[in-house]
Amino acid sequence: MSTRSNIRIQSGNRKFQIYRHWDGYPEGVVPDLQEFFAWNKGRNDDLSYTIANFFYFFKRSAEENEVEQRKEDKRIEEFTGPSWKNPTHLSGILTGYGIVEAQDPEPETWIEWFYVADLDEKTITCYEVGRTDPLKCEHAELVFHSKHTLVAPEKRLLANGIAVVGNKIFEVPSKTTPGQTYTVTLEPAHCNCAGFKYRKTCSHLKAAITASGEAVAQ
Repeated sequence: MSTRSNIRIQSGNRKFQIYRHWDGYPEGVVPDLQEFFAWNKGRNDDLSYTIANFFYFFKRSAEENEVEQRKEDKRIEEFTGPSWKNPTHLSGILTGYGIVEAQDPEPETWIEWFYVADLDEKTITCYEVGRTDPLKCEHAELVFHSKHTLVAPEKRLLANGIAVVGNKIFEVPSKTTPGQTYTVTLEPAHCNCAGFKYRKTCSHLKAAITASGEAVAQ
């Protein structure tokens, strides 16, 4: 089953919204968006150009992936066809993206994640669509998950493997699962681990506060 999400890109009082049909979890969406905004950096101050470039970028990415796949499948001769209108041409490749009306997820949708990319603040904010019943097409509210920089910065390491990845945003390694990291923000105080979801505090948040020397109200 696809993990569907909506991505709102906004600047000032203008906003556009994009539907993503699959791989809608933050682990997939945030790196994809950061890669796009890094490529689009000369136009990140212009919302209209950014939206146009968004679809160009992900269409070209899908084409490149398809060509490589067909090479591996030894079917490279099939990917052109006599004209761009031919179904076998690369223009027929689906990206999984589409334009939708800019609004919060409606109750009668299967949207699971909602993202807001703010070109003015240069941030990407992730929300999980909280459902009263996960088996029903209804949602209760947008639940804050994490905040990230528009373009992934170079990581600055602190003590105990903790890395600064944005303004008051940190990656904190798990003590129990090697290779696992959690995203911690200090404003608002939040961690995307399961423990914080239930207790509203966790060891990762405390470690980030200690390593950064920041004072955070909880």
